Amino acid sequence: MQKKITPRQSHRKQISSLAKSTKLTIYSLTFFSYIIIVSSGFASNFLIHHTLTVIVNSEQSNADIYDVISIPRSIIQSSPSFRLTKNSTIKQVTFNGKNIPTEVSDDGFVKFKLLQHIQEGAVGPFKLVCNYSLPLAVTSNNMQTLFISGEDFFYPQPDIIDKTKPKVTFQIKIQSPSNIKIISQGKKLKDITKSGRRTVVWEENKPQEEILLIADHYHEFLSQHEEIDLYAYLRDYDNDLAKKYFKATKSYIDLYSKLIAPYPYKKFALVENSQQTGYGMPSFTLLGSRVIRFPFILHTSYPHEILHNWFGNGVYIDPNSGNWAEGLTSYLADHLLLEQSRKGRQYRFQELMKYSSYVNETNDFPLIKFKGRDSMASQAIGYGKMLMVFHMLRLEVGDTVFINALRNFYNNNQYSHAGFKDIQGSFESTSGRNLEEFFSQWILRKGAPQLNLLSVSQTQQNGKHHLKLEVKQMQRSPTFKFRLPIAVWLIDKQKPRIKNITISKRQQTILFSFSSKPLKVTLDPYHDVFRRLNPKEVPPNIGSAYGANIKKIVLPKNNVSNELRIGYKLFAQSIKTSSSASNNSLKQNPKHITQTSNLWVFGKNNKLSNQIQTQLNQYDVQFDEQGVTLDGKYFNWQNHCFVFTLSHHNSENEQIVWIVASSKKSIPGLIRKLPHYSKYGYLVFEGDQPSNVVKGTWSSNGIGVHHTFIKGTYPLPSKKPLVQKNLE
Repeated sequence: MQKKITPRQSHRKQISSLAKSTKLTIYSLTFFSYIIIVSSGFASNFLIHHTLTVIVNSEQSNADIYDVISIPRSIIQSSPSFRLTKNSTIKQVTFNGKNIPTEVSDDGFVKFKLLQHIQEGAVGPFKLVCNYSLPLAVTSNNMQTLFISGEDFFYPQPDIIDKTKPKVTFQIKIQSPSNIKIISQGKKLKDITKSGRRTVVWEENKPQEEILLIADHYHEFLSQHEEIDLYAYLRDYDNDLAKKYFKATKSYIDLYSKLIAPYPYKKFALVENSQQTGYGMPSFTLLGSRVIRFPFILHTSYPHEILHNWFGNGVYIDPNSGNWAEGLTSYLADHLLLEQSRKGRQYRFQELMKYSSYVNETNDFPLIKFKGRDSMASQAIGYGKMLMVFHMLRLEVGDTVFINALRNFYNNNQYSHAGFKDIQGSFESTSGRNLEEFFSQWILRKGAPQLNLLSVSQTQQNGKHHLKLEVKQMQRSPTFKFRLPIAVWLIDKQKPRIKNITISKRQQTILFSFSSKPLKVTLDPYHDVFRRLNPKEVPPNIGSAYGANIKKIVLPKNNVSNELRIGYKLFAQSIKTSSSASNNSLKQNPKHITQTSNLWVFGKNNKLSNQIQTQLNQYDVQFDEQGVTLDGKYFNWQNHCFVFTLSHHNSENEQIVWIVASSKKSIPGLIRKLPHYSKYGYLVFEGDQPSNVVKGTWSSNGIGVHHTFIKGTYPLPSKKPLVQKNLE
């Protein structure tokens, strides 16, 4: 999952703000939000402190807010005015005990200038007091989850554009109807109910980037892990679900506390959202109602969110640098847990597949430019490429140095903004090595090497077996320099010999000598190198079809209902707008597949169907008038939707996707779900609200990166994970 993207943090999706709406509403979020607050060790002249009282009036659909703000002189000098959402109704604003005027700026904010009201020689800190009200959509029942962030400017903030705002600490007291629970960062100091009204107080004394509020009709569950308060806020009463999350929370907090540093906050809360989302925030995470109940979330996305309390919500992203946090968190959560289950190699291959499928010359960019995910291409770069860079860095310096460097990076930058230069500095000081070349190439350059094993030969002389390899970088961009692992299986050895060779030339000759005969050689056997996969390595898959720069659409012409034809046209339009693809065209049934282009073919009775079925017969997929036999099971046409992806006859780099829907009703669900099955080559869905019942991948020979002298089985031993398994 991801974080909400803010201008300051580059990893939060922009959402509608109070400044642009007449009401605080429920936000349908797609990404995470960051917030972090001050520790006693931080200098007060760089921190703003808020003491907020928020009185929620559900009958009037508003909130009365009283905010006492302590502001250091240094902040006022750098930001002489503050601003508040235009939807606020100002009752009174005082500065150092005196009323000051407010004005509505051209950009629609309520602003108040402070610097002109400071007396000469005054040291500060200075007190700004704001008394105002805001529209607030909170209902007595059936409300959607309310999310309010600093981007809504529901509290006064420095009037700063394109700069990092000063961090804040706060205490917030909220009065609301008793059936409403409101969550924020920090520790809960008070929670009492009297006369149908609830009063809750949250306090955070560690530097935060903003103040967050989440509200809904929650059932609250409480647990304890050492000195950390654990909460689960669920929309329906579910004690068993809360227990499962508490168990997982304790395990992951222990894992990352040992790996990096002690957990930085006094609580962690699992908070359910009426929207289907996943956001990691300081000391809590917001998960959608369906998402939260998927069993796999506990050990996939959930640890990712917890880890963000160290990276992203413990060390902040420098807005002037790229977003490194999502890739690092993916590497130490998603990847690490699979690595512990001996699936790290497969996971890395999938990430390389995503990059190879979705990223091309038109949408590629260097990691230093990654701000947040807004497409499959940006995710493949900011998450996939970034985690692969951290993986290569780990292999470059070794596991011990890697872990120590991350610990040093965290400890030296906690509650501060940090960028790639800070990461580089930590790894250089810890390893005692100059890593400028590594970081410059992988962070500042776009693109990736693409390897091809041009030729392999062996000779025998003087009792030695000599192996000669010709390796070429196939990409159009300049060559990359990297360490390439090469596995060689020998006739008298069960395990392969792994040789690490520095590749720096467009075409490079590599020579090996062994005492016994080589049987097989493979480049990058563990998928340790970030690279664009050789086309021969990648079986046909949905992701590559979506990511194609040029797509051709082939719609059925006859023998299909008008209703279903309309549905297919809707699907075709979604494909055309799913990427920056060019030269998309709608074609009616060419007689045969002659064009070299990525084709999306729709309909059971499309004239291309027979040719596609013939190709699928090679994979033991059988067809008749009533249905399809796939993976040894029979599925009828009437109640199932089918998706098959195959290599184009005329090009190994391009694909054909054949989609057969059971009805128009099933098509919106297919449109929504299909991009999430990017690695698969074939899929079967059932029903008008299509649920997946079959998914699979085609085999790939990988000839472009390996050579076999003698056919046989050549096992590849699993590598030791970064840390041993933490969860059963």
